[in-house]
Amino acid sequence: MVENFYGVYRKVWYEWNRYLNTSTISGQIIRPEILKSWERCKNIGVNPYQRQGQEIIEGSALKEARERQEELIRAAQPIMEKLLALCGSLGFLAVLVGEDGYILEILGNYQETIDMARRINFIPGACWREDKVGTNGIGTALVLGQALEITGAEHFCCGLHSWTCAGSPIFGPEGQPIGIIDLSGPWYRENKQALATVVVAAVAIENNLRQNRAQKETMIYRQLTKHFLENNSDPLLVVDRTGRLVRANCASEKVLGCKIEDLIGRRVEEIFGNPQEILSLIEGRQSIKGKEILVQGRKGVLRCRADLSPVTGDYNESVAALIALKLPDSSQFYMSSPLTLQGFEHILGNHPRLRESIRLAYIAARSDAPVLILGETGTGKELFARSIHEASGRKGPFVAINCGALPRELVGSELFGYVGGAFTGARPEGKPGKFEQAQGGTLFLDEIGEMPPDIQVYLLRVLEEKKVVRLGGHKEIPLDVRVIAATNSDLPKLVREKKFREDLYFRLGVFTIHLCPLRERKSDIPLLFEHFVRKVSQKLGKNITYIDPSIWPLLEKYDWPGNVRELRNVAEWAVNLAEGNTVSPGHLPPYLSDSRTPHEDSCCSSFSSVTLAELERQEIRRLLEYYGGNITKVAKALGIARSTLYRKLYKYGLRTRWGVSK
Repeated sequence: MVENFYGVYRKVWYEWNRYLNTSTISGQIIRPEILKSWERCKNIGVNPYQRQGQEIIEGSALKEARERQEELIRAAQPIMEKLLALCGSLGFLAVLVGEDGYILEILGNYQETIDMARRINFIPGACWREDKVGTNGIGTALVLGQALEITGAEHFCCGLHSWTCAGSPIFGPEGQPIGIIDLSGPWYRENKQALATVVVAAVAIENNLRQNRAQKETMIYRQLTKHFLENNSDPLLVVDRTGRLVRANCASEKVLGCKIEDLIGRRVEEIFGNPQEILSLIEGRQSIKGKEILVQGRKGVLRCRADLSPVTGDYNESVAALIALKLPDSSQFYMSSPLTLQGFEHILGNHPRLRESIRLAYIAARSDAPVLILGETGTGKELFARSIHEASGRKGPFVAINCGALPRELVGSELFGYVGGAFTGARPEGKPGKFEQAQGGTLFLDEIGEMPPDIQVYLLRVLEEKKVVRLGGHKEIPLDVRVIAATNSDLPKLVREKKFREDLYFRLGVFTIHLCPLRERKSDIPLLFEHFVRKVSQKLGKNITYIDPSIWPLLEKYDWPGNVRELRNVAEWAVNLAEGNTVSPGHLPPYLSDSRTPHEDSCCSSFSSVTLAELERQEIRRLLEYYGGNITKVAKALGIARSTLYRKLYKYGLRTRWGVSK
């Protein structure tokens, strides 16, 4: 076994040497993720003959880095001690690395390994990112966002060939990567359980982080109870160090225009006009009086003054800040329309689940990673995709394609393009596909669950290699395209049924955003309905200025299988029927405005008494009635492809009952 172990090491070294000289490998011994890492290192100019870490922070800079990530260090410390107890006698070091790739802590009790580490500058303060020291279990795990083990000559730099290392990302309570936990030791000290061990350790650290946060929030509530029980007339907000609102008092409701339960969990970007300044003040742990800030008020953006008081933890670290708003008496301090996250201005609603989806989408917009948007028909998946594109700052176009709307044989040519003569009927000059059309921008793949299996294979390759080859061609075209996919299908179920590739599912779902149906955020219905009524009345040249309040109970009790799209259609129906300046219950569609109870009208059955399939069937039936059986219009109203609608008609036995037209 030892001979085989050394034999594998030699084979990997020969492949490494071959790659440096020819940029090729000869066999399958090099894993794809290692080869891609070598390619990245070579492309950015990492020196393969580098023998030690080059970038090191020391003294006050290291102290500042450790203080900034003290929460992570404290959560990891007991887990690292357990790792050392398990693996220290085997010659391994337990290593904690921050999100920026700098080593924060190293624990070890095997002197030979400690000396080896010092010789290559594998010490606290050293930067171990892939772009600094090449392929390694820490830096490459940071790049990939997944656990990885690197041994011997799999390292790009020869100075690390005598090491083996297994690293796993640590994710914060909000789901963002915040560091790496790693086991490193001499390459010949084989530890088959190293990778599994660090994965379990990362989960344990994440659990510690969540528990520590819960304890801190409990402490915050305990420290601030008196402020909230004294019926303070000033709006009071508590923002934790991550920028999340964790508490507010009743006076805040009146100013911000939201209920307390809807405010809790929001980010500072959604509340203040100068969020970075607010976070800096929290980190600074200073009491500040009369600070001028901008706040999203009920009537618009409010300029006011605020007193900030720090809340510190057991170790005198910054935990949160109490912000007391000092409101001006005059309305002239209202400046402009409400604050919104740039790019997401058109997404309306204050429900916490919607705001959380917007927050995740805003985070996703700042990276180039693929995004998967999951939600029922009519929940606004394309609107979210467009918003992510607008917020990303990408200069190229937003290109959308409905994967279920095209015949199977055309999906490939539409996505990837083709060269002249690629197939019968092809243009002589060829045609660029959607990927090329979206160069520098975003490609939105709607109804990704409808994509044929053979196209899924090609799509996965394009996503991995960031290159496309037109059908019938050989030339590789480099791509700079952000991919956003969406579906109302149950993708995990399709994966289990082997109808959707598991590797493609995970590749697309780097950021997965779930959009809740309208029936689960009914508090947003008045805001949305008023918006749609206003837009439609402007479009039709009408002057609708009043909505009868008796409409709200009717809209509230309905379960909206068509979601926001159906609500918009109802608003359009009502405005068209309204003759004066008022929309009243009589202007609603019959299935909403009649006097029957939900149990007397199947179209209004409560969600608890019917299945989603039955709700969908009812919605399709209603739209068939509304559009006189026109399939194209019904499919457009539902936001699905005609082919998908035909399948649903057969499924629900509706096609034989309707003389449908194309």
